[in-house]
Parts: sequence; C-alpha cells; structure tokens
Amino acid sequence: MLRAIQNAVERRRRPMHDHHYLALSGTGLAYGRCPHSATDSIRQALRELSARHGPGPGVAPPLTTRYATGTLSNWTDGMALLSARQLERRHPDALVFAAIRDPVMRLAACYARDYGAGRAVPPSARFLGFREGMSFDAFTACVCGIPDRKSPNAFRSQADILFHKGKLLPRLLIRFEHREADWSALRALAQTARGIDIGPLPPHEDSAEQRIARIAATLDPSLRKKAEQRYRDDYSLFAREKPAG
Repeated sequence: MLRAIQNAVERRRRPMHDHHYLALSGTGLAYGRCPHSATDSIRQALRELSARHGPGPGVAPPLTTRYATGTLSNWTDGMALLSARQLERRHPDALVFAAIRDPVMRLAACYARDYGAGRAVPPSARFLGFREGMSFDAFTACVCGIPDRKSPNAFRSQADILFHKGKLLPRLLIRFEHREADWSALRALAQTARGIDIGPLPPHEDSAEQRIARIAATLDPSLRKKAEQRYRDDYSLFAREKPAG
C-alpha cells in the first residue's frame, strides 16, 4: 500500500518518469529505453527502421512526446514514447525488446556523459547530493544511496524500468556486450513473428567507449561491491544465458 502511494506521488511529481517505451510505427515492434544502455549502432538501427516503416507520404507523424529532461533527440522521430501501461493498452501484441548493459559500465557512461569532466550537474540532481567535480567513486557512492523510486532514469535500475506489475515486458534483451548476437536473435524473431526484416546491426564505433571503460576500471573494489548490491536485479537480467526473456 505504501509503495502504491509513493508511486502515485512520483507520477504526479514526474509525469514522464515511467515513459520508457518507443512504439516503432508500422513494425509491430516496441523498444524499451534504458538510458546509457544502448550503443550508437542500435540507435541508428532504430532510426532507420522507423524511417523505413513509418507513416507514408501525406500522413502526419505522431505528436512529439516530451521526456522528463526535455524533448528527445531526433533519432526518436516517428516513435511514440509510452508508459508500460499505455504500451499494453495501445499495443497489446507488440514484440517488445530492450537494450541492457553491465550496471557498472552503465554508471560510468552516465558519469562520463552527464556528470564528469566539468559538466554542470542538473539542478534536480543537486537535491540528491550530487556536486560538480565529483570523482567516479563519489558519484557511485551517491548513486548507491538512492533507491530506484527516487532515481532519475539515467541511473535507475534497468530491471525497475523494464518490469511492470512483476512481469518483464521485453520479450528479448539485447545485451550491450553481446549486441551483435542478440540483434541477430531479434532479427530472426521479428521475421518469424512480424514478417519484417529489421536488417543487420549497422557497424558503428563509439569513440567514448574506451574512455567509459577506463572510468569503470578505476572504481574502488568496495564501491563495486556496493554497486553490485544496488543493481543486483540488473545483474540477474544480465546473467541470462539467452537474450530472450
């Protein structure tokens, strides 16, 4: 009961906090978005897939949906951003998939892109204890003290994002570290279940990944253990032997 009340309060305070799903027009597919979990190649593939199967000439695209941090970047043009409840109601037969990533690597990506190297800390994050110039160790320690219900989606656990009413919504998970094999599994499943070929994963090198790996490698072992405990449900997802949920 208490958790239900807390969730209702959070929905009123951050109405887009639980809008994670991108319905790809004309494909029967939906993508579960966990910030800092997808590669640029996956983003590119989704953009191209939406463009190929989106509304035809003369058909108005869906209205742009706003996210908690503002309008999503243009790679999501033509996609509708939905909550899990909306997704189940509007697209009950959608083939849902998501990208996931090792939690410590995901934290390092979040730190590198949003908090490190002189970046301005978002005003909302200051209330959670974040400060400019924090080391990755200090950032991780701060994150580990914040429960999912208070966490921005940037470092909210992937499991908390992707589970709805005790059920994992994505049928297939694309693990960052095994993205080629898992994308191939998605391609085969989409062909069988939806009769469309989503194509191979585009080749793409993210120059930031080496820096992210170096940041992750600096994490103090004691803080790594805290992060593993904080994201234990994520590690359960990541440890699946098969990408399909």
